[in-house]
Amino acid sequence: MRFYLIDRITEVAPAKYVEGLKLISMSDDVFDEHFPGYPVFPGSLILEGLAQMSGLFFEYCLKQEGVTGKRAVLTLVNRMKYRRLVIPGDCLHYRADVKAFYPDAYATVTVKATCEGKRYAEGELFFSFLNDIMDEEMQKTTDRLMTLAFRNARVISEK
Repeated sequence: MRFYLIDRITEVAPAKYVEGLKLISMSDDVFDEHFPGYPVFPGSLILEGLAQMSGLFFEYCLKQEGVTGKRAVLTLVNRMKYRRLVIPGDCLHYRADVKAFYPDAYATVTVKATCEGKRYAEGELFFSFLNDIMDEEMQKTTDRLMTLAFRNARVISEK
C-alpha cells in the first residue's frame, strides 16, 4: 500500500466494532492540488481510510479466530454519503460496526466518520475474504502494520 489513511486504532471489540483516528494536516500531499487556496480533503480518501481500517480490523478478527492467510478485500460500497467538507486541522473519528461476519466468506460493516461530534460521512462496506493471495513478504508487512495500528488500542473483550 502506498499510503495509509488511518493514523491509529483507538478501540476494538473483535467481531463487533472498531474505532480509529485520522488527523488531517496541511502537510498531506493531497492539498498540493485539491484545491490550491481552498484545501479540501477528498471524500474518496475518507472512504479509503474507513475501508483500510475495516479491512485491517477483519484481518485482525480472522487472526483472533486462528484463521491465517486470508486477505480482506473491499468488494462493494453501499449508500456512502458525505455531509461536510473536511479541511486541514480536522480530526476524523472513524467507526465501523459489524453487520455480518462470516470468516469463511465475507463481512459487512456500517461506517461513519465524525469530527467534534458531527457526522461527516457514512455508508456501508462489504468485504470478501480471499485465500492464498498473500506471499510471505506481504504477510510480514500486514503483521507489522497490524502491530503498529493496534499497539495502543483499547481491546474490549466479551464478558
